[in-house]
Amino acid sequence: MLKQLTADRGTTLERVVRSGLLALCDHQRDDGYITDGPESKLIDIWDSVNALKALLVWKDAWKDAVLVERATRAAARVASLLQSLEKPTGMISWGQLEIGATEYCSETSSEYIMALAEMGRAEDARRKALFLRSKQLPAGPWPEVHPHVPRAFQTMPSVTGFALQALLAADVEPLYLEEALSFLVKGQNAEGHWGSNWFFYATPYYVTRPVSDALARFGYYHVLARLRDHVLSDQRQDGSWHQQMEGFSRPMSADLHTALALETLIHCGLTPRDEAVQKGVAWLLGRQLATGAWKGGTFPYPDSEAYRGFHVTQDAYTTSQVLLALKRIAQSEE
Repeated sequence: MLKQLTADRGTTLERVVRSGLLALCDHQRDDGYITDGPESKLIDIWDSVNALKALLVWKDAWKDAVLVERATRAAARVASLLQSLEKPTGMISWGQLEIGATEYCSETSSEYIMALAEMGRAEDARRKALFLRSKQLPAGPWPEVHPHVPRAFQTMPSVTGFALQALLAADVEPLYLEEALSFLVKGQNAEGHWGSNWFFYATPYYVTRPVSDALARFGYYHVLARLRDHVLSDQRQDGSWHQQMEGFSRPMSADLHTALALETLIHCGLTPRDEAVQKGVAWLLGRQLATGAWKGGTFPYPDSEAYRGFHVTQDAYTTSQVLLALKRIAQSEE
């Protein structure tokens, strides 16, 4: 069905993916980061980890000589860079802002562990996952320990979702599995999601993507059914999803929000045979730029004096998320 959707647009899934992967390679800077311009220094490690994951999950699409050479080189450079940025604990931060040797980003480190597992570096992933496991709170959640995260956001459910994904990828059992799952279940709001804020891309679907994956793996279908109903009710007529927070004039793109919403729906049990998924995918396919990338918009920093100088575009990150969503959708057909 996914291949049919691309064929309906006069292309193939292979061409869409190849173009997107090459766009990520084009975003690689001389220093090895795969991110947008120099202003992305704030979150260029995060962008690069996600780009590495997108390159790796589509490794079966590295078929022609040009893509094989460029993707292999890009992935190797990012992996080497990330290794050089590890804290003594093996964890990493989300960007190059100076923080202490013991401080890291739980979500970025979780994505890093998953990338290492995808690379076949099982023992390395396991060592890092064991450290991450030790940081779980007895009440269930994992905290975001990065010092620049506002206190109110430090136990957002997405952190626990990412951590559970990482531990599962590394074949490591959480210390408090039942407590973690209970924390996620109890955090679901009346609308069926887990809230949103500007710090997490101003959309509930940034949070629901890892949370829904974790809950699906442990059979929490009644929780996912409520989430599914909300996501479906939130889809726009053209097939996309997008949220605009009041008081924030620099929105993320609908391309990003749509990719995250689509992957959430797949975790909730939908497939490309469902109309909502077909409409969303068709809309995303129509949004791919001639460069192969997808537009990300600007990270939604508040309209305040403290953040006035922060202008961080997210094309590389959004391209990674679209490619990751397409891979998950393709796998749901297998």
